[in-house]
Amino acid sequence: MRWRRVVYGGHRRRHARRSSKDSGGSLFILSIVVFGLLSYAANYVGWPAVIVALVVVAVLIGRYLIRRGTLSTPKAQDLSTSLQNVGAMSSAQFEVFMAQVLRALGYRTTVLGGSGDQGVDIIAASQDGKVAVQCKNYKKPVGNKPVQEVFAGSKHHRCDHAWVVAPAGYTKGAYELAQSVGVSLFDVNSIRKWIKMIDEAEKKAMEQRQAA
Repeated sequence: MRWRRVVYGGHRRRHARRSSKDSGGSLFILSIVVFGLLSYAANYVGWPAVIVALVVVAVLIGRYLIRRGTLSTPKAQDLSTSLQNVGAMSSAQFEVFMAQVLRALGYRTTVLGGSGDQGVDIIAASQDGKVAVQCKNYKKPVGNKPVQEVFAGSKHHRCDHAWVVAPAGYTKGAYELAQSVGVSLFDVNSIRKWIKMIDEAEKKAMEQRQAA
């Protein structure tokens, strides 16, 4: 029995050394391929541009992994992934995304959109009443106009509250007008907080189901 254990152990050590060599060889080949691709790209744009692009990609991947890693439920992770792609969304796609976020928060949502919406893209209903929501997925901070439109639209649709959701934020004038007429303003940080709230609610619901 002792002889068999020694032989078996030696076999495992040889296998481990072989696996280590295989892994090292694969990494070496992968490194050569990556370096070849980078060299090819550098011939056209130069090494400084390639290095800058690598740094940007690394930062974006790191931010994505950190944000996704802090969320533990599938629904919140999916919404967080969609949030990373907000800049590529059309106005209609952003409205649908925001309706998904609001539904996950517990609202009953209706996406209006199009002509005749009177400045309201989404109506979100809850026990606290109806909310008129205008969504502005602009590259720059938005000004007074969305505040004026959603304020008037909320009256038209007989809503109790009026919100504007604009990831890029707002101008000073928009904040001043919103404060004076009672319109609530939300930006990308607000959306992140909502997704975090969704994650917490989903975790609590999962724990309650497991305990039942």
